[in-house]
Amino acid sequence: MNKPYRMRWAAWLSVVLLPLLLWSSPSAAQVRIDKGGVTLYWGLVPAAVVAQKHSVEDLHGGPPKTGGQVHHLVIALFDSASGRRIDDAVVRAQLSESGIVDEAPKYLTPMKVNEQASYGQIFGVAKDGPYRFKVWVRLQQRQDDIEFAFSAWSPHRTER
Repeated sequence: MNKPYRMRWAAWLSVVLLPLLLWSSPSAAQVRIDKGGVTLYWGLVPAAVVAQKHSVEDLHGGPPKTGGQVHHLVIALFDSASGRRIDDAVVRAQLSESGIVDEAPKYLTPMKVNEQASYGQIFGVAKDGPYRFKVWVRLQQRQDDIEFAFSAWSPHRTER
């Protein structure tokens, strides 16, 4: 194989293959999802970070009774067409971990993050991940839920 051909082949691999690998990685999961006219932004925050400003015992009914590492899932919703923040939805989320029976979905309670309407809930996890979340959003003007799904890794996984 001649040198220019190898260089083109290496360039092709870096342009095509690397983004595919990064895109499929749960650690590089998209934090923005658009579906059904709603834009959802999500974040998974270690409870230790939340505890710097809020008592975890007082937040969303306290830490999960199932134990495990505690994380806070935060969701922000926007109307995709207007960009208006949605502050009157009913939001539920369910966590799935491989090899562990799924808990029932939990309601995410309305909350303020930097004085902006958001939704949040505490989840206890047993493994490093990846975690799969299903989120159901019910808007006031709709009869059906909009279902979102995403994967995330534990923010604690480098500490173990």
